[in-house]
Amino acid sequence: MSSADEWLRGAEEQNERALEEAADLRTVVSTTRGSARSADGLVSAVVAPGGALVSLELDERVMTGTALQLQQSVVDTIRRASADAAAQLTAAVRPIVGDRYDEALAAAQSEMPDIPGLPERADDDEDAGDVFGRQP
Repeated sequence: MSSADEWLRGAEEQNERALEEAADLRTVVSTTRGSARSADGLVSAVVAPGGALVSLELDERVMTGTALQLQQSVVDTIRRASADAAAQLTAAVRPIVGDRYDEALAAAQSEMPDIPGLPERADDDEDAGDVFGRQP
């Protein structure tokens, strides 16, 4: 086999691995869900990566509190579910992309809108941690 054939075969194998990796990432992103329950157990939320609300469950007993208490409980529960989704996504994606994790995270963050109430993204800060400021 010539060196050109070997190079081409190697390039084809590398492309196949990249396609498999992309399919794995697509599956991980589309199936990851984060969940949280309020401290009193009256509010439950499930979110997709990026914070998209998938479901919100309110126990009937939430009606005994004030509107402000309910608002705070819902927002806090959704934020914690978002943090859970981010942690799960990080744990699932890091093994797939390996040493390109930071590059993949930066690309994903550049497409995400800023969410009020969450810490600012420190795009130039190498010690900023993940999207929620947590260190690896």
